[in-house]
Amino acid sequence: MKLNKTGVCALLLVVFSQPASSVPFSLEARSLGMGNVGVATADMASAAFVNPAMLAYQRENNAFSLLAGLGGFLNDNEGLINDIDAFQSALNSNPAEAANILAEIDGKFIAPELSAAVSVGFASDTYAMAISARRDALAVGTLTEFDLNLADPTKNIVEIRGVQTTEVSASIARNFNMGGHKLSVGITPRIVSVETISLSESVTTIGTNLKDLLNEDQVQNLGEYSTFDLGIVYGLSDNIQLGLVGKNIITEEVNIISQLGGVPVTLRFDSSWRAGVAYRNRFLTIGVDLDIVENDPIVKGAAFSGLKTQMASFGAEFNTFDFAQLRIGVMKNIASGISDGLGNPFYTIGVGFWLGFVLDVAVVSGEGESLGAFVQTGFRF
Repeated sequence: MKLNKTGVCALLLVVFSQPASSVPFSLEARSLGMGNVGVATADMASAAFVNPAMLAYQRENNAFSLLAGLGGFLNDNEGLINDIDAFQSALNSNPAEAANILAEIDGKFIAPELSAAVSVGFASDTYAMAISARRDALAVGTLTEFDLNLADPTKNIVEIRGVQTTEVSASIARNFNMGGHKLSVGITPRIVSVETISLSESVTTIGTNLKDLLNEDQVQNLGEYSTFDLGIVYGLSDNIQLGLVGKNIITEEVNIISQLGGVPVTLRFDSSWRAGVAYRNRFLTIGVDLDIVENDPIVKGAAFSGLKTQMASFGAEFNTFDFAQLRIGVMKNIASGISDGLGNPFYTIGVGFWLGFVLDVAVVSGEGESLGAFVQTGFRF
């Protein structure tokens, strides 16, 4: 563990960032197309990110897999970006309407994400391993210091805080026979480097086009820490299996001081636990995943306490002789004490093709302006 407790730069606009496995689910195209299930359904290419035990628990006889993918997601199911645009448009022409819109903005959240991943896996009858790397980003934003006095520059501040993480990992998994049933156990030690981004700006002037998120001057490097993921998969029969995965088993917490007003901020990389059950045959895979406990947001603070998650996911994959796959899914945040908007379901659809190489594409959509996609390619043999 080598995280530096240093100051964070102020940012000019909305930030992006994600978890490096510190959020309840991993993002990659096959799992995303199936509603983000994967604990008991992940294939060899994605298992290192979802559940390392699934590296060894595969029906196919593949000895090698390669994955490279890129995706992003904007969780704005309460329409915060549109509300800010409408507020700024009405501010000079119709102050009364602007005040009404501002009241609607209060209590809403936005959460942009971005992820890039690469993984190489190798398997034998008993053992499997993978070397992987990913860069992820997650940010959360909301309105603070709410006040209908529109002339006070210290009120109605949009705060957006997040983290960027870059990780390198090596996974290993092994199959066992327990009374005639297959049991796979896997572990993924990870080294994670952390950068923080922080923005506080008046709702009257903040932009909403997200372009300044790529400004390297707005990022503060906090150092790195080590942790690991641990997973198991147990076969109840040839077609039904149960899975359990723990992410970020070694937790980390760092206190930092924002350079903007000296406001203390705490980043927490907590453990999360997710269970899954799956039915699989040659033509159909069905999976259900559930976070066992509620997960707090990475950014700790009263302003972001309403962004906790406990995801329930359902997904299915229809396979056409290993040439093409159609995937559908749904996921919903069932955590207590969140707003109705944050509890709205997300619907996913995806396709996969074998064209001499693998091509997977997935799209996720929710209420309001929530939309995301992931595309990945690779090889297997």
